[in-house]
Amino acid sequence: MPRLIPLSIVSALIVLAGLTTGLSIAQSSASTNSVTMALSCSSKVGSEPTTYVLFCADANAMLSSLKWTDWGAATAYATGVAKWNDCTPTCAAGTWKHQPVTVWAWRNENGKYTRLSSSDPKLLSTITLSTYPG
Repeated sequence: MPRLIPLSIVSALIVLAGLTTGLSIAQSSASTNSVTMALSCSSKVGSEPTTYVLFCADANAMLSSLKWTDWGAATAYATGVAKWNDCTPTCAAGTWKHQPVTVWAWRNENGKYTRLSSSDPKLLSTITLSTYPG
């Protein structure tokens, strides 16, 4: 009988640890999913976009294949591909270039990231994210 008491205590602790871990993961997921950002060229907001058009008028620069980490934290990071048209000799006849890029969304205000920056300041230093009027 004395061996059953320690075994039951260990079993109870394992169950309690599992419940605590499950609740922690659920709370982490809930807070992560509640943070959004303005999606490019629209009045919509969303989470963890996989593409982001930088110049809405002609779509001659964009970020694609974005994979986000730390979404919901003070700063969220993504790696992906920057693509842009060199517009030489004109944008219609230009060549599309691409390179790996790291971007980060930051300045979380009321559950929305309001800034987007990149590792390539020639392509994107920092922009203010806001919903477009229409």
